[in-house]
Amino acid sequence: MNLDWPTLETERLILRPWKPEDFEPYARFSADEESMRYLGRDGRPTDAAETWRTICLFIGHWYLRGYTLWAVEEKATGEFVGRVGPWRPEGWPDLEIGWAVDRSRWGRGYATEAARAAANWVHRTLKADRVVHLIQEQNVRSIRVAEKLGAKLDGTCKLFGTTEVLVYQTALPLARAGAMAG
Repeated sequence: MNLDWPTLETERLILRPWKPEDFEPYARFSADEESMRYLGRDGRPTDAAETWRTICLFIGHWYLRGYTLWAVEEKATGEFVGRVGPWRPEGWPDLEIGWAVDRSRWGRGYATEAARAAANWVHRTLKADRVVHLIQEQNVRSIRVAEKLGAKLDGTCKLFGTTEVLVYQTALPLARAGAMAG
């Protein structure tokens, strides 16, 4: 297992390990109903305690699997803007690259930019030749991100035994390079 948690840089973003200062902005994100609509078990906002456990889950996933969702920071401001990266907790159907960007940054292409960097890292480091994106059918923004990555609809599955999601599959490597490990 690779315990060296790298930092990736794109033109506008830094994908990096989680740090204590990420808690407050991620808690604000997680408390926002619109941001959480398609995330988690039931699409509801989460409180501070659950947000703390979620960050710990991401960090633990890195140490158990050697990969996880990075905290994403905007280079220009140094502000936390979301989470993006590879993910496959126990019971997950396949290696996923997921994303969630703060609503204040929607429409800027950050999810696509960061997901592209994560996909290139996954191909290079984990030697994966494909990843999936598990997206609720109503989440048109995430479907557009997946399509920009070259993903194709590949069926459906149930998460948590109850939530029906679309399975988009992306072949790796992606057509264009997106990030360098630092």
